[in-house]
Amino acid sequence: MKNRLFIATLACSLILAACATPTAAPAPAEPMQPPAQPAETSAPAAEPTQAAEMPTPAPTEATAGGVDSIVLSKDQPTEILFWHRYSGGAQKFVEQFVEKFNAENPFGIKVTVEKIDGSYADLYNKINAALQGGTPPNIAQAYQNQASFYRLDGHVVDLMPFINSQKYGLTPDEIADYYPFFLESDKNPQFPGELLGWPTSRSAAVLYVNLDWLKELGATEPPKTLAEFEELACKASDPANERYGLAWQGDVSNFAALVFANGGRVLSEDAREYVFNSEAGVEALSLLRRLFEKQCAVEIPAAERFGEQTRFAAQKVLFVMASSTGLPFYADAVAKSEKPFRWTYVMFPQKDPAQPVVDIYGASWSVFKSTPEKELASWLFLKAFTEPENIAQWAVASGYMAVRKSAAPKAIEAVKKDERYANFPEAAQAYERLYEMVQYGAIEAPVAGYDPVRKLMSDMISAAAIKREVDVKAALDDAVAKANEILKENVPQGY
Repeated sequence: MKNRLFIATLACSLILAACATPTAAPAPAEPMQPPAQPAETSAPAAEPTQAAEMPTPAPTEATAGGVDSIVLSKDQPTEILFWHRYSGGAQKFVEQFVEKFNAENPFGIKVTVEKIDGSYADLYNKINAALQGGTPPNIAQAYQNQASFYRLDGHVVDLMPFINSQKYGLTPDEIADYYPFFLESDKNPQFPGELLGWPTSRSAAVLYVNLDWLKELGATEPPKTLAEFEELACKASDPANERYGLAWQGDVSNFAALVFANGGRVLSEDAREYVFNSEAGVEALSLLRRLFEKQCAVEIPAAERFGEQTRFAAQKVLFVMASSTGLPFYADAVAKSEKPFRWTYVMFPQKDPAQPVVDIYGASWSVFKSTPEKELASWLFLKAFTEPENIAQWAVASGYMAVRKSAAPKAIEAVKKDERYANFPEAAQAYERLYEMVQYGAIEAPVAGYDPVRKLMSDMISAAAIKREVDVKAALDDAVAKANEILKENVPQGY
């Protein structure tokens, strides 16, 4: 285990950047994040060929003794620790909710919340170090692939026994109120029947569009097809004046979104091999290569923090591929620009608009193995956080989607009334359309080892598309071969 943790720590230097919630204007998986993880509408459970090959359930005394038999009492308070890396309005909401939960819950649960400064990679590293030291938190944010990594050594628990508990679980109607894709995205085919995280935060890879600029180009609406997108991006470009059709941030989730948009996958349905070198992958990487070759796209240097937002607000780029959670930050950037303009975000253009696929990602909350009482207390905290009224308020405060159907209308109405969008009605309306994309959701790769694979993919994009030093197909095949070696090193025993 120590070797695996050490490798993971080194590998996670590049981690789901697009899935991270932006902390300031001029972001996320965040991955997932992002992975999310991606377009097939979720990763279905694999069919084991023999019962003996089924992975063993995540160790948890709660499942062995029966969740319903556990008793929590105010006379004997149960204390749990929650690690997160939220900031701004999201952090404030979490802290206020914890204070309210501690005061009102009837079980004597006392939650201590601790913000981990830095990136999702920093949080990931801290959790791995805590696991090595035997002092992990009870709850922590984790992308699906990270939760799967923790699960390899039995450090996170399967939440299904808690969900199905007659005493502490959810009713069929309550379960049906969650968007199915959000629940499915926390499953890994390598661990059939298990749920390794609880969906609290989800966003989508979308295309930010300058509507006024589009009109100047003679377009009446944002592009729906990839061909239209490429044509408009090049038509808008004027390198001599540092104006480009697309701002490229180098986020791997944007490449994954293009693979999905072309009808492909990042990981096979049974999670046994990476497949982003398919025809869809070739088309996605070739598109990026053409855009850079024709100077229709500009790469945003890593040192230029929030450069894509700044350049979009300055009308230096027509399109930006980014997370939907950036909505309030783009609004702030455009509002402060010298000449505000009409803008919005839309679904990624597709090869076939009749069969769209959207990369949807976000870090969930996973529960770490401890005692039956602490595991149950952790579940009850997660359950309370996603009650409809709470999750609607959380969506507004954080910029994420509400993960429950009954909460979505409240979140949508609040965003439409938000004064930040008073002069940008198209942008506020975009948040409502975001919920229509969920039915087309896909997850990138919810398996252990995806972090180093993302690094491989990032290097591949740079070499084949931006620098154009290597052949597209050869670069894809090489990256997939190396990715599959990483996959084999992190596969559960018996799978």
